[in-house]
Amino acid sequence: MTSPPPAPDRLAPGHRVASRYTVDSVVGEGSSGVVYRAARDEDGQRVALKVIHRHLSGAPQIFRRYHREAAILKRLEGPHVVRMLDFVEEGGLLMIALEHIDGSSLEELLREHAPIEVDRAIEIALQICAALETAHAAGVVHRDLKPANVLIERPGAPPSSTPGGGAPSPLAGRVRVVDFGLAKVVHGDLMTTGLTEQGMIFGTPEYMAPEQVRGEDVDPRCDIYALGCILYEMVVGAVPFSKRTPIAVMTAHITEQPLPPRSGKRDGLISAGLEAVILRALAKDPAERHPSARAFADALRACRERRVVGHTPTSLADAVSITDLGLERTGLDHAASPQNDASTADVAPAVPPRESEGLAALPPGRAAALGGRAAAAATPERASRERLLWTVVAILCAAAGIVVGTLFGAR
Repeated sequence: MTSPPPAPDRLAPGHRVASRYTVDSVVGEGSSGVVYRAARDEDGQRVALKVIHRHLSGAPQIFRRYHREAAILKRLEGPHVVRMLDFVEEGGLLMIALEHIDGSSLEELLREHAPIEVDRAIEIALQICAALETAHAAGVVHRDLKPANVLIERPGAPPSSTPGGGAPSPLAGRVRVVDFGLAKVVHGDLMTTGLTEQGMIFGTPEYMAPEQVRGEDVDPRCDIYALGCILYEMVVGAVPFSKRTPIAVMTAHITEQPLPPRSGKRDGLISAGLEAVILRALAKDPAERHPSARAFADALRACRERRVVGHTPTSLADAVSITDLGLERTGLDHAASPQNDASTADVAPAVPPRESEGLAALPPGRAAALGGRAAAAATPERASRERLLWTVVAILCAAAGIVVGTLFGAR
């Protein structure tokens, strides 16, 4: 008895899926499956049909977990999330029908235009933050956030039927995050760990948080790290760690610090504040990152409002080391103006705008210290008077010591 021929790797155009969808063409392929453009038979609506790779859907345990996750992910809706419309199975394959987006991926944009304008990069990152807020509020961690999973609608694309859909930004078409179908659900009645088994690594090396590389359990802060990598790539033009092999990339996420964004050719276009926000997102320790997608967005808005395009070599931001700006992050919930911190109220007015944006992304204690230095630097006459005063005091003390010594010697 001969074995049946293996299933083809691709669904042919015109193939009908579960008597509900008709395949049109291949859109793309990723680590988890092949995405097709298809039409829903009952009304002709376009959908993106993702067919999970057979080696992933064949395991009974994973098969059951997909079913449990689908019940939760189908309820995940937001203006910046690509909705899952249906979950079907046919011939042992699992398939997810997704809302079709008329646009292109951030990966394609970066391939052709990286690095992109700083303002545009911040706007895209803000919309990704909005998608992550929606997901994290529902207890869903993406775990594979990368430019290929970020879609940007084409200008003039028909409005989405997504409830609460927002208007596209003039800096970028509406941004949508896709591929939550393979996410991790961390709470809820149907709690599941998705595809993760003990010790299994899941993600894309260039955007993986250190805890993912180590195979540890993850929470929403791994998505914060991935977005930090994406924002770094948008403004710098390269990922934080680029190595010859995936293993070398993953090792770098654990053991190396990325080059500061302002250390390259785009130094004058990236503010000290934005650099500090990015480097905080890339902290090795999850506890040192922005605590939430909303906090990340607040920090981005704060530095965008104060961002100064251009470079002033004599500014305090240049006097403060990049390491100070990049690593002193613990304890900050979001980038807030130093003027709002009572500990710096007496010195904040002396900090020039260019410098205050860098201080905004630092912890309050560190910001106070740097703000104090800025105030002292801004008042050289006061510093000179203080030095003169201490010099006089020192001379008087020395003279008193000589007099006392002379009196005792005379006796």
